[in-house]
Amino acid sequence: MVDKKRSGNKRRDDNSYFAISRRRKKRFMLIIIPIVAAAIAVAVVSGLMYSARQQQSSNNNNYGPVGSAHEHAAFAIKINGKQIDFSQPKYQLQSRLIHVEGGDGTTLHRHATGVPFQEFLKSVNMNIMNGCFASDDGKQYCNNAENKLRFFINGNETDSVNNYVINPNDRILVIYGNETADQINQELADLRRAEIKAT
Repeated sequence: MVDKKRSGNKRRDDNSYFAISRRRKKRFMLIIIPIVAAAIAVAVVSGLMYSARQQQSSNNNNYGPVGSAHEHAAFAIKINGKQIDFSQPKYQLQSRLIHVEGGDGTTLHRHATGVPFQEFLKSVNMNIMNGCFASDDGKQYCNNAENKLRFFINGNETDSVNNYVINPNDRILVIYGNETADQINQELADLRRAEIKAT
């Protein structure tokens, strides 16, 4: 009779409000714990992939680590007589490797060894390719019968500036238009007078 009483109590305990709540809670936990674990695993994997991608983009083409250099040069990009204003916030500090900073739009800062000028252009959504300059608004300025894309490093005309790694106190001019030799010389003289803000 005692056994029947115990088993009867057990059945009543199994059907009590608290027993039902415990069973629901256990079922809920059996569902929630794997979902939370899966979400954590996805977050960890995503974070690792993002970190690896950032590291890879920061060290493209065997550039040195950030801090392996600290060089400054003056530069200007002029399109049809108008200089691009790199002091605008949208151009400031867009790459840790090479950038403009502090509201200044003429001093280029290189913070890693081996980083070429094109890396700066890429960071501000610009490009020089196949005789064309592509601005960040999507417009293309290409060599044609009337206008020419030209490059100058320290006053000397060169075929390209894309792979040029700036050195201390360099002066880089990218110019598109139909300027005369005198106008080009004036642009180069203005660039030579530009202050390089080494910070």
